[in-house]
Amino acid sequence: MSTDKESLTKDIEIGLENLQRLTQEMTEPISRLSEKPNFIETRAAGSILHDFYCGVEKIFERIALSIDHKIPEGEDWHKQLLKQVTTPNEGIRKEVIKEDLFRELKEYLSFRHLFRHIYGFNLKWEQFSLLCYRLKDLTEKLKHSLNDFFKAI
Repeated sequence: MSTDKESLTKDIEIGLENLQRLTQEMTEPISRLSEKPNFIETRAAGSILHDFYCGVEKIFERIALSIDHKIPEGEDWHKQLLKQVTTPNEGIRKEVIKEDLFRELKEYLSFRHLFRHIYGFNLKWEQFSLLCYRLKDLTEKLKHSLNDFFKAI
């Protein structure tokens, strides 16, 4: 294994550990399924989702830089990066994630955008609670996709 691949693999492992920690932190706001979280718990859950997607994006940026040697530019670079890792780079790498995971992550990207552009007191639990409940499964899917990706390179 080359040093570059070792370094990339280590960075991705650290990124996945951070995502796992965020997923664990989300258990608090969603642990009381019969109760609606208060405004502080709602803001905390929103912050966790925001951090989660930022962590996913860091992993994708690292892969894009190390393997593709390019990161999208422009106003919609976040969306373009997600598309980039969903598309094989002919002769260089297979897709990092499949289309179904792309669609799921796109919802988290949309939430990240919302979170950055509104005041926290405007967050409505009902509008993003499903993302919170699905976070654990999404983390597992992402972990499996990245493991499959690294086996192939």
